[in-house]
Amino acid sequence: MTIGSEIEQIRQECNMPLFIAYSIFDTDENGYHQIVIGRKKPTVYQLIMFIDSTHRPMKSLE
Repeated sequence: MTIGSEIEQIRQECNMPLFIAYSIFDTDENGYHQIVIGRKKPTVYQLIMFIDSTHRPMKSLE
């Protein structure tokens, strides 16, 4: 599983609205889609903010 697909899976499981994910990753709909499909890699800071917001570990980072 890629980082982007895991981010989207966790977002859906936590019922996080897309606008909050856009804010965490400081992007818009297209930029978020680029992260999900793996074309754009989130920064370490963005990953920390996402994990802190969801309180879920990311297995693809292990």
